[in-house]
Amino acid sequence: MFALIVHIFHGSWDNFENEGQIMERIGVYKASPWLAKFFVVFGSIVTLLGVSLLIKSLIAGFNIHFPSGDWNSVTFTIQGILFILFGYSNLKSRRYYIEWDNDELRFLLPGNKKTETIRFDQIRSVNIRLFEIELILESGVKILNLDNLQFGDLKKIKLKFESINQKNK
Repeated sequence: MFALIVHIFHGSWDNFENEGQIMERIGVYKASPWLAKFFVVFGSIVTLLGVSLLIKSLIAGFNIHFPSGDWNSVTFTIQGILFILFGYSNLKSRRYYIEWDNDELRFLLPGNKKTETIRFDQIRSVNIRLFEIELILESGVKILNLDNLQFGDLKKIKLKFESINQKNK
């Protein structure tokens, strides 16, 4: 239970125990949460600075001449907003994952709105391609798009599905 709590709050363990079974989890995107939070905080500070300089410039009369004008306030504001968006997108992308235990596969991939679960005994066969895994199930076909995974994680997932395919033959 402790491992599960640590995983939920810190997200730093690749494996955690769930009711006596080892869950292996692979994050789709590898982004540092600390760096993403830093971008959001830094972007907020720069945006506030830019907006305050912009308000000050507008009150004093905005100088529209390009190199020597008051354009630095506009640049600070835009730059701060871009930093906030970059940090937010990194924080949001950390929610995508693929995980499995001895009985089932769970995943949330980009393009999916909710977590999907597939029991291994429902898988009839597996076709492994370069960045795609096609699962032929009792109820149809499911394609896992693995474009965003790093090489080591991709290799680990392919090995898991190769072993599933061997068991089903």
